[in-house]
Parts: sequence; structure tokens; C-alpha cells
Amino acid sequence: MPTAKPRASALGPPFDAVSAIPLLLLFLACASVSPGCRRTDPAIGGEVVLYTSIDEPIARPILREFERRTGVHVRILTDAESNKTVGLAERLCAEKSNPQADVYWGNEVFNTIRLAEEGVLTGYDSPSVRDVPQQYKDPGNRWAANGLRVRVIANHDGPAAKMLVASRLSDLTDPRFRDHVLMARPTAGTTGGHVAALYVLWGKERAQKFFQDLRSNGVRLVGGNSIVADEVGRGTMWAGLTDNDDAAAARRDGGQLKTILPDQQGGEIGTLAIPCTVGLVAGAKHRPAAERLIDYLLSEEVERQLVDAQFAYASVRDGASAVKAMDVDYRKVAEAMPEAIRDATAILEGR
Repeated sequence: MPTAKPRASALGPPFDAVSAIPLLLLFLACASVSPGCRRTDPAIGGEVVLYTSIDEPIARPILREFERRTGVHVRILTDAESNKTVGLAERLCAEKSNPQADVYWGNEVFNTIRLAEEGVLTGYDSPSVRDVPQQYKDPGNRWAANGLRVRVIANHDGPAAKMLVASRLSDLTDPRFRDHVLMARPTAGTTGGHVAALYVLWGKERAQKFFQDLRSNGVRLVGGNSIVADEVGRGTMWAGLTDNDDAAAARRDGGQLKTILPDQQGGEIGTLAIPCTVGLVAGAKHRPAAERLIDYLLSEEVERQLVDAQFAYASVRDGASAVKAMDVDYRKVAEAMPEAIRDATAILEGR
């Protein structure tokens, strides 16, 4: 009896299951490679331009891994410690009519909100933030957050401080700390957001009183939060307001300091939690590659790296369990910042 041949169909040549096995195995091998490890699609292009205020030693390894997985080259622009967030925001605004950046990765949320409101950022609904609480996402998808930084009080952990410990903002106005308290100027880094948050939370009169008391207690102003942490670590100052990542960096460099989350007890206001943010620049010249970078930067994987590197203090996905945060609306704080910064700076500088 002759062997039956596979029957042809109108759709093409007859199907041979044995000869199809190699093709099936090839398909399964390709499917097993994660999307993040695929080489770049020719339609995406080979470059994306990123403006970032994330500390470069933290950002570089993350971006190198993105480049390795995708084949997309990331051109990065940063700025100086004392004004990198504000400086990059100003540059993005100046370039609005002819954008040079594709993605903005900020170390705080307030200037990001400002950029969104001024039309510098545009909407992109990244699948990476489906599990991120709404308070850490813009309603118009112009930015989303990944990784919470927090404001801390750095206390010198040595004999120079006479074993005094500041655990509340009000402790910094205690006469026992006179002439030994340090903070960055409100115009520098996240300090402006912290100042504005106090104006929003307390009201103008109480906030002014706090900064007047700091001035009377001999608070010294410096150019950035990292300087605060370094000076406290050396014992030249006993306590200072700074960010968790700057305090961690000072400890790694041998500084003697311990970090306190201020006002964490019942009835106290908590500390300011500051999410890192990512947004798509309106008119981005490399949008497909930009969207792919945004998905990566907003991933839970990258957030874990930020926490492990002690740049972020906690996850935006479960940060409420890690810290008692100030109950403030980030948009209201962003709106209050310009006036609050001017007012507090004038008080602290005695003008």
C-alpha cells in the first residue's frame, strides 16, 4: 500500500511536522529571551538623549545595562551639585521650542511638575508603573516616580557633638545646638522643596517663625546637601538637614554621622518623602527609544538598584510602610516653591 502524501491546501505547500521542528525550536529560543535583552529595532534608532539630576555614579551603571540589553546608546547630560536639578529644568525650558533632550530623569518631583505644567513634558503611559500608587503619577502621564528619597537630620556621631541628637526639626532651634546647625540654601537641590512643603503644611506665619528661629540659633548655609553631610561627618557641625543619599555617601567616605528620620512619632508631621521622577520631553527627536528607556527607568528592577545603592530610601510601591511622610500635595508644594524659597532665603540670610 503506497504511503499517503501530505495534502496540499489553498494556503500554501503541505505541512511537514518533522521538518517544522527546527523552526519551532528556534521560535521557542527567541521567545525565551526577555524583551529587555532584545537588540534594538531598526525603527527605534540607535540613540536617546537623557538629562538627569541623578548622581552620575548611580546613573551610569543603570544606563550601561540598558545599552547592553537594547543596543540603544544613551547620551547623558548632568549639572553641578549645587544647582543640577534647577539648572537642568531651566535648560529644558529654554530648549522647549527646539528640544535637545528626549527623557528627563529627575532626583525630585517639584521641578518635574513645573516642567509638566509648562508643556516641556508630554504624556506617555508606561506599562512599568501599573503598580505605582496614583500619588506618584501625573494624571496626564507626563511623569511617574520610581524610588523615594527622604529628608533626614544628620547628627555627628562622635565626641564633638557632646552626644546631642536632633530627632525633630524643632530640635535644630534648640540653644544647645547654637552655631552648630547646617543646611543648604533653599535655592539648592531638594532643600527648596522641603522649605515649600513646610509653608504648605504649616502656613506662612508658622514657617517664617521656624526659619527666624533657625537664623537666631546661628544656622549656617552652604551650597548643597552633600556639603551638609560631609561637614557633620567631620564634626565641624553637630547636626544638619540633608538627603538620605548624601548622608549615606558621607558615611561611606568615613564620616562619623548617624541619620535620623525627623518627626516620626505619633502626632508629629513626618519627614518629606521625595520621589525620583521620569518624563518624556515634548517633541523628543528619538521617541521610540525614549519610551523604551522610560519603561526601563521606571521598572521595579531599577528601583531596587536605587534602594540597594542607598540613593533611594524606599520604594514608591510600598514606601508608606517604610517612613512616616509629610501629608502634602506635591503639586501644591511645587506651586508654592518660588515664593517660599525667596521668603525663607531672605529670612535665613538676615535680609
